[in-house]
Amino acid sequence: MGYRHELVSVAGLQSTAHRIIYKYELILHHLRHLPESALLVCFTDDCVILGMHPVESMATGRDYLLMSVDGEGYDRQTAVQVWRNTAAMRTLIAGFITRAKVTTGLGHELDLHADLDYLPPYAQLAGCYCSIICNVRREPTWARRADVWTLVLSDVELYAGTHPRFRSALFEHVNDWQQKGTPALEFPAYDGVSQGDLSVYNAGQPVAIVMYYTPNIRQFGAIAESNFLRYCTRHGHTLYVHRETPSDAEPGMSGTWLKPWLLKKYLPQHEWVMWIDSDILFVNQAMKLEPLLACRDFVAAHDIGPWIINAGVLGLRQTRRNFELLEHILASIRAVSDKSSTYASGGDQTVIADILKDQPGWDLEAALSLVDLNTPWFFQQDSSLMVHYYGMAAGLRAMMMAAQDRISLQLSVTQRRT
Repeated sequence: MGYRHELVSVAGLQSTAHRIIYKYELILHHLRHLPESALLVCFTDDCVILGMHPVESMATGRDYLLMSVDGEGYDRQTAVQVWRNTAAMRTLIAGFITRAKVTTGLGHELDLHADLDYLPPYAQLAGCYCSIICNVRREPTWARRADVWTLVLSDVELYAGTHPRFRSALFEHVNDWQQKGTPALEFPAYDGVSQGDLSVYNAGQPVAIVMYYTPNIRQFGAIAESNFLRYCTRHGHTLYVHRETPSDAEPGMSGTWLKPWLLKKYLPQHEWVMWIDSDILFVNQAMKLEPLLACRDFVAAHDIGPWIINAGVLGLRQTRRNFELLEHILASIRAVSDKSSTYASGGDQTVIADILKDQPGWDLEAALSLVDLNTPWFFQQDSSLMVHYYGMAAGLRAMMMAAQDRISLQLSVTQRRT
């Protein structure tokens, strides 16, 4: 756009009070060095510039431009601010600085803006939406629009806020979209992943992995399949990939409700069978499964919520007791009246967790740590074996998984060289 750009880091400032006062000192500093009536745009790293729309058009006739977003429990945001260099605005910002002194106990940056007018959520100026919210759970409708200026990243406390890995994946994807013409939220690198109802790779091995995804979630399911196949090929495991609900499946079972049925179907053919959800990746592919399976007959990991385990990864050794356990789970699932969606009636996870609680010797001590297995994505490290990208809108989940699968590939190359 031909604008002057300056980057300022506050990475070393752990104090919110110090961050706030420094921000408005910076704003005042730059306003004082601009021509009269020039515009200063202040973006934090919680803002993504999506469309190349001129700020001059949006700010016509305004001394400042502040936009609301459709947040969860809030609307005003501070990631995007536009200030015009006028005497009135310089006086206003100087007043903010006075109120933001580190000894005044200012509660929140938005307290400074209490008397200012914000545009309502989804406001349009000069033919474009000024700001739209973006977080992991919101459907990314912005990806299909050319009339959005900025995205504002919102903290989702349930998922540990705006995680650096999500932030990095989003910026990387938007940059590729803008600079390389990569389609928004499309991932052509995985177009070659097999299609069809069922694929079986490396049949007849002692350990088998089962995954199942339907065409409506192929956007990220194909990424997981590619990742799983790479891992199974490296370590000599069988991989079963169902891309449609099997024609012989029990009536009324689909999605993750089909999990125990598929485990029962394949367990007689292997020493171990492991179900893995299609929103999981093997990140550290050098790690083997066998140490986690040794001296165990059943494998699952802790959940951060109220359940005793997260059922996204379930591994069973071929034992009589496990066949009986699967029959028990299947009978309980048949009795669930509403299996219309993954989370209906609490989902299969509730059924499985409730049954495990009643099993002799089964408690949190018996389950693996979520550091060992089935690690939530916001706890991910490069050393993590399996990472679970749950709780995301489908397009953003695919974006995140594609980025992390590339990291997994790079990590594998480094491991092989060393």
